[in-house]
Amino acid sequence: MKRYKLFLLAATAILVACNSNDTYVPDSNAIEIRGIQAAIGTQGFGLTRAAATTDPLKISLGRNGFQTGDVMVLTTVKRTQQPLEAFTYSNLRYQYDGSNWNRTDTDPEKIYWTDGHSNHTFIGYNLPSATYPWEIVTNGTGSDTFAGELGYGQDTLTYANNDDVMAEDLLVLFSDTTKADDGGLTTRVYFNHALSGVRVVVNIKDFAASSSAVDTQVGVSDMVLHAQPTKFKWGADSKNLSVVNLGEAQPTKDLKLWCPVPEGEGTAQSKTFSFYGLTTPQDAVFHEVTANQQPLRFSFKVTYPDPMNPQEQLTKTYSGAFSGQVDFNSGMCTTLHISLNHKDEQVFTDVTYSDWSLVPTPDLGELRKKSTFMDINSTVTIHTDAAATIDDATWLYVSGDQVKDIYGHGGESADDAYVIKSAAQLVSLAKEVNEGAMDFEKKFIRLDADITMQKSTTATDVTWQGIGTSERPFQGTFLGGNRFINRLKGSGLFGCLGAQACVEQLQISTVDGIQGGALAVQNAGIIGGCRVVDDITTDGGALVGTNTGTMHACYYTGAGNLVGTNTGYTIGCYQANDITSFTNSSLTTFVNNLNSILNEWYKENSFKGTKFNYTFTPGNYPTVIVTN
Repeated sequence: MKRYKLFLLAATAILVACNSNDTYVPDSNAIEIRGIQAAIGTQGFGLTRAAATTDPLKISLGRNGFQTGDVMVLTTVKRTQQPLEAFTYSNLRYQYDGSNWNRTDTDPEKIYWTDGHSNHTFIGYNLPSATYPWEIVTNGTGSDTFAGELGYGQDTLTYANNDDVMAEDLLVLFSDTTKADDGGLTTRVYFNHALSGVRVVVNIKDFAASSSAVDTQVGVSDMVLHAQPTKFKWGADSKNLSVVNLGEAQPTKDLKLWCPVPEGEGTAQSKTFSFYGLTTPQDAVFHEVTANQQPLRFSFKVTYPDPMNPQEQLTKTYSGAFSGQVDFNSGMCTTLHISLNHKDEQVFTDVTYSDWSLVPTPDLGELRKKSTFMDINSTVTIHTDAAATIDDATWLYVSGDQVKDIYGHGGESADDAYVIKSAAQLVSLAKEVNEGAMDFEKKFIRLDADITMQKSTTATDVTWQGIGTSERPFQGTFLGGNRFINRLKGSGLFGCLGAQACVEQLQISTVDGIQGGALAVQNAGIIGGCRVVDDITTDGGALVGTNTGTMHACYYTGAGNLVGTNTGYTIGCYQANDITSFTNSSLTTFVNNLNSILNEWYKENSFKGTKFNYTFTPGNYPTVIVTN
């Protein structure tokens, strides 16, 4: 009878759980939630950031675990589908004792699952134990909403070390798939970092006059982001934070960032300085320049020996602004790149977005994004594929009556160019053209990462097929951004460039065995400011196999010829064997002559594309710069 009675009880609980109008009261034998285990990060995806590390060149920012005294507030616990009122809870508070999470209130005395196998929704937030530097504001019911302010009570928020970061490191929980662990007594929940990480990397490569000049002994300090919005809110219907009251009512503060290595990483002109902190997730419009709003502004100090009196230190305060849009996203990191040019008293800026794995690097070259291409036969989509949706497309997909890339760009202009960030997307581009889906005429594409086609220089399993064919040429504009296609083998990157095609500022390094030229087998369009580095073996020219179009300001640093067969135009181009016996003086004259040829041709032909000139520094080949 006892077994029979228990069976009936369990069956009753399951049947009642399917009736959302019932007010079933759990029996003492119902499944009770007696313990909560919490972790930072999403199950199956690792940490969103702050991974613990012993590597001196890696920074563990914020919290990567819980400390004694941490407080967890579960604002909502309920069954995900058809929740029952009797099994819906709010404002449950727990505190961490160093090993376990313990209830700090007794209302209700016990918490129950509706059953042991259904998905349950857990919503909550976690506050660091050190201090509560924000004002906690709820919606009046004690559930669902958390609001706060960074640096509460402070006029300027200073991050002096990682302890200051951890003190403001809010974690949030939103899961609608939480289930009881085996046995039903405990469950595990995963918190994610809610605020936005910010890293500023200052590079001094162009600051010093030379690698031996005294002004390489530079220090960078007091990095401040000005007028950052500091109020934020989070609600039960959102997995992320948002900024509230963007406008005059939104309080702003200066954020002084933390530099873990004040002496900088690297040496001489390769030195960089990295600064870290937290800020609020911000709608893109906040830092978009409008009549009522200002761009993201920054300032910092630079100290270096006086060139006229090396015993004395000079200190300058640099300030500037990111004139374009800068986003700060919940649980993500925005890296702001700043390069100093001492000669012209200029500051150059750039922005990248990433997860929260923060790795300071000793050289600007190490900051370049890279993508390794291991398999030429990788399955990729093109925009005409049924599987090419925003969630599953490799690169392009159909959105309404437009073809967009997965980053939201429409390709209609250089500012809205389709972006390629991986080798798989490069393969997708080749398939779009070669299979006749799209020739990209009047469309723009921008390379946004150095792409390495093979895992080693001796690999033989990857043979590139080329973008475009004689029957289906590529007709778009490809903006290389001075990035590299590395270890190319097989066809040139482009099989055929049509008469409407334009390729600019692309750099190629290759392995032996190129058919045609490394950049293009056939070119009937315009190629400008491109180069091939290192020796290659090819049955055509190093850059182009057969040229019937126009090449300007292009060069090749290896042995052999830049072009194979040429019946088109090559204006202001050179190859290494043109300058092998030149001195620095004769190279300067050579560069001046090339620039004269280019500028005269641009003027006489009313050239409307990007215009290039050369610049020369001792110990290097003449390199290309943009002049318009």
